[in-house]
Amino acid sequence: MSIELIKDVLRIEELRGKEDTQALVETEVYLNPSKADLGKVLWTDGLVEILSTKVIRDRLVISGVVKFKVVYKSQEEENNIYTIDANADFREEIEISGITEDMSATIKSNIEYIEEEILDERKLSLKALVSLEGKVEQVNNIEIIKDIGEKQNLQTLKETIKYKEIYGRETSYAIVKEAFEIGEEKPVMEEILKMTIQAYEQEATVVEDRIIVSGMVNARIVYYGENRIATVEEEIPFNHFLEMPGALAGSQEELIIEVVEGSYEVLENDEGELKILDIEAKLRISGLAYSENEKNLIVDAYSTKEKIKIGIGEINLIENIKSTIHRENILKDLSEYRIKELYNISGHPTIIDSRIVDDELVVEGILSLHGIYLDSDTGEINTLREEIPYKYYLPMEEKVIDPLIDISLDLESIKSNMSKDIFVIEGTIKHKIKINRNRLLSVINSLEETGEIIDKKNRPSITIYIVQRNDILWDIAKRYNTTIEEILQANENLSPNNIMPGEKIIIEKTIDISF
Repeated sequence: MSIELIKDVLRIEELRGKEDTQALVETEVYLNPSKADLGKVLWTDGLVEILSTKVIRDRLVISGVVKFKVVYKSQEEENNIYTIDANADFREEIEISGITEDMSATIKSNIEYIEEEILDERKLSLKALVSLEGKVEQVNNIEIIKDIGEKQNLQTLKETIKYKEIYGRETSYAIVKEAFEIGEEKPVMEEILKMTIQAYEQEATVVEDRIIVSGMVNARIVYYGENRIATVEEEIPFNHFLEMPGALAGSQEELIIEVVEGSYEVLENDEGELKILDIEAKLRISGLAYSENEKNLIVDAYSTKEKIKIGIGEINLIENIKSTIHRENILKDLSEYRIKELYNISGHPTIIDSRIVDDELVVEGILSLHGIYLDSDTGEINTLREEIPYKYYLPMEEKVIDPLIDISLDLESIKSNMSKDIFVIEGTIKHKIKINRNRLLSVINSLEETGEIIDKKNRPSITIYIVQRNDILWDIAKRYNTTIEEILQANENLSPNNIMPGEKIIIEKTIDISF
């Protein structure tokens, strides 16, 4: 009788590499003839836009642009404030051994710092240090044997695996627009000095062939008007449909929302005042639809009567042990600064360390703050930079050897409040935490009968086996061409799942004369 193999296909995503690098992006800017001479730079901002990502053998090639915005005062006119816009292209490579063109990559970018230097009254040097993190993954279709048709005397060992079944990974762009009028107490908008746009997910649902995303765009605008600086903030809700053929309704999702571009137009209201701001934000939304599944697959087999030929293969699985969301609330008082007005505050969270200690996940991070304020003592516009460390602990339900810790961050909110004449910053950082483990399994991928009968005639009627370190009952039964059930019948007090080194096990010879 031939052996019937019942097969299945696992569609899994494998992390092939994750590395980071830094790129120093430099440019020199000459002022437009219409601009006043450089006097004092008040602040410089930058935004990174990734233009293209290409995976080639052993390398990840990234092309992008840093969009600078410089705000300065002129020596010629004391009260006026001017802006300079400049772009600087960059190209960077990240070496990741083993990656190839058929794999997909995701990039995270952030500006670590920006420096500016006035070379003369018409010329400015700009430098930005950009951190780039590249992650390369591959979706594999792996054929497994999940069962074997009824075959007399054939023993099989099954193992349960947890795996992430991938239905689709897609990226698309969303345009979020909103026009609003600022309040009567605000000055007219003569020049936009700074616009900070942050976007975050509020809710996401997987339906057939798409992910429905609901989120919020927060826009903070610092502008100049009527000889003073003012700020305005607006929350803009948005919905987006991320088309994803193959996605199943009710499955799980992962999203990354990035702001790649922001633009604005200042318009007149009914009274002819420049008090209407028309904002447009371009978002890049990357999504993954998947489900966490469990399956039994055959990892070993043998016959008690006949020699069989087994083909062995290996599969590399990323098993999810724990998934959770943690929100960390950050408080920081700015009492060391003499702040009369706080025009803008923005932040960027970074994980500096994550590890498991004594059955707890320990996460350490930093919230980097950047603010613009009016000094109450000098009347000058200054900038502040602060790094706020934080640390928290999450209990682990089970011990994980060599865990793979994956944490993605979103700064959900950041705002300032006054408390006893002191500005206090409140921020909320959303941590999406996944604890995984890499599991390399040897599995059966082929099974053939040889027709060669196992000869047991010359074996002793009873064999005493002394258990060795790392032995399991399956290995002992396979070695002596018997079954676990027959060993347990011959050893009444034997625990099937907890045999100890040095323990003696009776192996009885059985001969099937009907074979």
